[in-house]
Amino acid sequence: MFTNYFKLAWRSILRNKSFFAINFIGLFISVTVSLVIALIIFHETSFDKPSDTSMNVYRVVKENKSSEGIKFEPVTPYPLATAMRAAMPDEKLISQIHNQENGVLLFENKKIREEKILFVDSVFPSLFPIIVKSGSINNALSQPGFVLLTGLTAKKLFGNDNAVGKRFKLENSIELHVAAVIDDAPGNSHLPYSMLVSYLSLNADLVGGLPLDQWGMNMNGFVYMGMKKNQNKEAVEKTLASIAEKNINVRGEGITTKLLLQPLQDIHFNQAFAEENPSYTINYQYLYLLAAIGLFLILAACINYTNLSTALALRKSKEVGVRKTMGAGRSQLIRQFLSETFLTSAIVIIAATVAVRFLLPVVNQFLDKNIEVNYLDLRIGLFLFSLWIFISLLSGLYPALILSGFNPINALKNKLSSPKGSTIFIRRGLVTFQFLTAQILIIGAIIVAKQMNYINSKPLGFQKEQIVDIALPGNKQEQLELFRSRLHSIPGVANFSYSLGAPISDNGFGADFNRKEKYNAERLNVEVKVADKDYQETYGLHLVAGRWFTVSDERKVDRTIPDSLRQYSVVINETAAKSLGFANPDDALGQLVTFSLNSISAPVIGVMKDYHVASLHATVSPVLMVPFPFFYYNAGIKLSTASSGTTLTAIEKAFSEVYPNDLFEANFLDEHIAKQYKEEKRTVQLLNLFTLVSILINALGLIGLLSFMIQQKTKEIGIRKVLGATVSDISFILSRDFFQLIGIAFVIAVPFAWYMMNKWLQDFAYRTTISWWVFVLAGMAAIIVTCIAVGFQTIKASRANPVKSLRME
Repeated sequence: MFTNYFKLAWRSILRNKSFFAINFIGLFISVTVSLVIALIIFHETSFDKPSDTSMNVYRVVKENKSSEGIKFEPVTPYPLATAMRAAMPDEKLISQIHNQENGVLLFENKKIREEKILFVDSVFPSLFPIIVKSGSINNALSQPGFVLLTGLTAKKLFGNDNAVGKRFKLENSIELHVAAVIDDAPGNSHLPYSMLVSYLSLNADLVGGLPLDQWGMNMNGFVYMGMKKNQNKEAVEKTLASIAEKNINVRGEGITTKLLLQPLQDIHFNQAFAEENPSYTINYQYLYLLAAIGLFLILAACINYTNLSTALALRKSKEVGVRKTMGAGRSQLIRQFLSETFLTSAIVIIAATVAVRFLLPVVNQFLDKNIEVNYLDLRIGLFLFSLWIFISLLSGLYPALILSGFNPINALKNKLSSPKGSTIFIRRGLVTFQFLTAQILIIGAIIVAKQMNYINSKPLGFQKEQIVDIALPGNKQEQLELFRSRLHSIPGVANFSYSLGAPISDNGFGADFNRKEKYNAERLNVEVKVADKDYQETYGLHLVAGRWFTVSDERKVDRTIPDSLRQYSVVINETAAKSLGFANPDDALGQLVTFSLNSISAPVIGVMKDYHVASLHATVSPVLMVPFPFFYYNAGIKLSTASSGTTLTAIEKAFSEVYPNDLFEANFLDEHIAKQYKEEKRTVQLLNLFTLVSILINALGLIGLLSFMIQQKTKEIGIRKVLGATVSDISFILSRDFFQLIGIAFVIAVPFAWYMMNKWLQDFAYRTTISWWVFVLAGMAAIIVTCIAVGFQTIKASRANPVKSLRME
């Protein structure tokens, strides 16, 4: 029986190819997009799944309370793991990690920069299992000088040669022996890596000479802990509280630190830590939004199917009449018509699964992710099956009920009555829903584009064009002076400075500061930037009071002078001056401030105008600048406008002469800033794509509904033409209902879209306004799309020969 139903369904598809094509296109696009969205959601929700279900893994994090509020940090002091092992000797699964982020690898004449370098101890494999491809990891992480390379890194460094046993240098500082080649890190981990270096290999040279044995040092250190399911988490946190009281809070910084255990699976979604690791943190609301868009697209396509099937019902009326006359019951007819929908949706889903195979590499490249598709995966199988049932019933049940309810005598005599009021109401409601979703997406796309334009055009408080930043492999005085002399001789170099990083780079570090007399009682947060005498002119910073550093200021902190005899001076920004209690920037000049970099006390010699040290998601924070030669690891070079390519070649040559064994890398500052808004740019592109898809599906739906209306009003059109109606008159009659539905959808869409986009804009400390013209433009766009979609068919119908229309009588 079911075979017979599907044979009839296949024949019906072949008889109505144009309707099938329109249905197929709408469903195919929506199912393909929805399947990609489902794969993204499955990937994001699979992050940090434990391989050992008998154990819970936690990251130790800090909760800092101060007069400025509560701030969460995942980085912890480097001595923490040792203190935990001493306080909990029975706990064996405590692992200390240092995230080096990136470094230059040197092997023979080859130099490559590798990212995601982790220094880990011997406990790490117990918490994050490693699959060994060749070599052995036994004891490799418990002694210095050993490294585990992923297959991809090994190939980049050694080609097709066996990497095990080979030696190379990291940052020309430490020599590493390859103990094993391992599988690449999972793509769904918050802790990706390209190589694992034994923690005992970590030395001060790799962290700018900073001491790693001090509790006040918070750089890129992380502590993880594994516990059995039945272990008492509260007892461990009590021990952590005791460690914090003895070693962290005892310093009287005005900040109370609490050490907490954060579950591994919480890391990927916890927005409290998003600022520290934005690339591997995602907001659940983003996934909800994606799921909602996928659902809306599916609903829009199903509405199209319903409208087109209803339009096709008049053609099938005689078939229904014959079958009912021959004894077919209503349930049999419902099953027959539903089988056509099930067959269509099955063809669509099969085609979509094939298409996704080819689209996924493009999606991964666009999203910078490693999403995989395995159709044998139970979740994907259940999703596809549920989608098949959902689409088939949602699309086909209503038309099947309408078709099966035809009176056989009226159907055979072609005397079917017009649709009832409830039927028309449902159909109009469905189309209004389509207009509603399309207008919400259009409004959202315009506002996101407006915010991105605001970001790109907003002054940041410093110059970003024609400035190149170069990471320096070392800060030896003689090399810095030699490189300085080489740069001076290059005509295309307008200016340059040595620092720890550009104004908006990630190379600053947080510290505590306050007026000297208040420092022991209360400590405020400040962003410390290391800068030389040329920094202000190179980056175009503006002073509002005082002066910038001079050659004399730098000589007073020369590295040849003992620490106790160095005389520091600092420049702060307007926000820092206000946080210190100075209403007027001039009042801060000459005042002594103390900050936690070796508890240095120094007078304020200048106050600079606020500039953005981070993306526009965050407000301007207090900034303190100090000349500190030990941290000159960056050269900022301002190029003249002409011949920048030639100048870069000359700079590279000068770099190679001074640092012959190191890798030259130049990064334009404006490009670095643009990368900070990579996620927002993706949001713009995705929203534009979803908007176009929604508009296309809506256009198909309008064509379907108009086809139904034209079939219903064939005689009316003929009569009106005989009575003298023009083409414009008939076009208006046929399309006026659509404009009414657009108006209804617009009234509903405006407050909903305003609320959603206003909430999205709250993530930016500096944001554009939601102007009235945004909604007007969205409404106009919906009207234009509607006119284009229905214009051709209405004109075609209004130009039809009225004689042919009336012959049907």
